[in-house]
Amino acid sequence: MHDEVSASRRLIARRRALGMGGTIGLGALLAACGASASGTPSTTRTENDLVAMLDAVDVAGTSPEATEGPYWFDVDSIRSDLREDRPGATLTLALRVQDAQNTPLPNSVVEIWHCDAGGEYSGFEVASGGPPGGGGQTTSDGSYSQGDAESVPSDDGTYLRGAQVAGAGGIVGFTTIYPGWYRGRTVHIHVRVHVDQETVLTSQLFFDDELSDQVYAASPYSAHSGRDTFNDGDSIYTDAGLLTVVADGDGWLGYANLGV
Repeated sequence: MHDEVSASRRLIARRRALGMGGTIGLGALLAACGASASGTPSTTRTENDLVAMLDAVDVAGTSPEATEGPYWFDVDSIRSDLREDRPGATLTLALRVQDAQNTPLPNSVVEIWHCDAGGEYSGFEVASGGPPGGGGQTTSDGSYSQGDAESVPSDDGTYLRGAQVAGAGGIVGFTTIYPGWYRGRTVHIHVRVHVDQETVLTSQLFFDDELSDQVYAASPYSAHSGRDTFNDGDSIYTDAGLLTVVADGDGWLGYANLGV
């Protein structure tokens, strides 16, 4: 494993770390602001640019449902920067939540999680790539996802997990890293959309294989070799979940519409 990735794994974040910079519970956020967070991602493009880009991609109907996988737990954290100490190529995400008639859904909560450059999930570093090792499931009592079954983590990590509240245009933004890979799955990001604490969409977002190959040729990804599954061999992959990704400064900007 790359030295940067190994070193970062020795720094364990506290479970449900609401006190960390940029992280606040949803209830406190809405009470303090009196409205939803703007959700505008940090990118070289303006908000008008992002709206035009999102308008240019497929917006019809609803997004496909997909399994949430074995590594979801409710970190109960509203934050835009999910990286914590994880090395990797910067990935900015702009996601717009809409109903089936393409009307934006402000105040919806979009939650994402994904593995790091070495293929590990926070909370499950012992178990990533196999069955969860945290001791079964419990029921979430988080502020944006109440009552959903969640896996019990095996450690206190929370990196590359978090949620944002959609602004008036239904857009949320995240700063994270380009996800790594692990055996048996193509490159992906997990996503859930919540409205009034009810989960209304569980899906996955995907990347062009040629772009992933380009990203993985550089450190720290290059230390993790042997990728065995690509989009055309992944049983969960669907073209409808493919992110549009463009260069953005020193990193990448990925964007998509989420129809619920």
